[in-house]
Amino acid sequence: MATTADDPVAHAAEDLPAEAFHGDDGRAVRPCTPPEVTARHLRMLDLAPGHRVLDIGLGSGYSAALAARLTAPGGQVTAVDINPELAQRARTLYDQHGLNVRVQVGDGMLGHPPAAPYDRILAGATPPHIPDAWLEQLAPGGILVCGVRLGPLPGSYAIARITADDHGGPGTVQAHPGGYTPMTAAASHTVPAFGSGNATVSTLATAASEDHQALVDALTDRPHSEPSGLDATEYLDFKNWLLAVRPEELLEAATPLGNGVGVGDTSGVPATASFAAGELLVADSADSTALDTMRQLISRWRQEGAPSTGQLRATLKRHDNVWHLHVDV
Repeated sequence: MATTADDPVAHAAEDLPAEAFHGDDGRAVRPCTPPEVTARHLRMLDLAPGHRVLDIGLGSGYSAALAARLTAPGGQVTAVDINPELAQRARTLYDQHGLNVRVQVGDGMLGHPPAAPYDRILAGATPPHIPDAWLEQLAPGGILVCGVRLGPLPGSYAIARITADDHGGPGTVQAHPGGYTPMTAAASHTVPAFGSGNATVSTLATAASEDHQALVDALTDRPHSEPSGLDATEYLDFKNWLLAVRPEELLEAATPLGNGVGVGDTSGVPATASFAAGELLVADSADSTALDTMRQLISRWRQEGAPSTGQLRATLKRHDNVWHLHVDV
């Protein structure tokens, strides 16, 4: 059986409990990344004593605190946040716990050039794109873990693990399920959601507003639901695979029955639509053509071995001075 001795992150968390940063009720700072998620992403960084680390987006300050423990002795953690109140709160906590973290107030999209290069960068937020600055400030062979968008649908979040090559560019690129809160500018890079009240639909298709409303109506006027065959551990991997496949009329829906991704068809009357919301498939009716398409897509995903998000082919494509992550099957 594995012990904390086999897991440096678990050992650091045992020595420095999350409650010290999150508060006893876990709500000292909102939003607040759950400690198990912080631990998972720190493991992806493979931190070691002596590493120089940049933590972008302080939040509770817990990730930088654990990074300081994991990189001691000889390491240096620099943390950047645009919010001066969060920065001061973190400084106080680091002083109380004797942690070697330098806190800077600034725009995390710029990184922090004065302390570069970094062996590891953790960005606990989702930018609209990955800026050149983050890759340029990584040492060769360094690792960046950050939130990314897999497309313009509002909920298309994932986590990227990127290594740096010798020229300030990306080496290996992997996508993983999960997501961080978007940075302020990220919302402008999503397609709009149509609808009102408790039901909305977003699509990649260029369509008139009445077509979008037809999809909303299809999913809210006596909708049909049935088991999707996906369990809670599979849904995000299927969702990200579907974003990679990009079927015609891909959509994202939020209704009282759940939120998720699926497909729609406005070419006929009435419109048809279906989406996977975790363990449910939601559709306009039991004999919906869109529902049949979703059943076939889930079957295809299983026939292909139920690939995880990490098994998708992830690449970074550069446009101007920024990078966008793309996934394909």
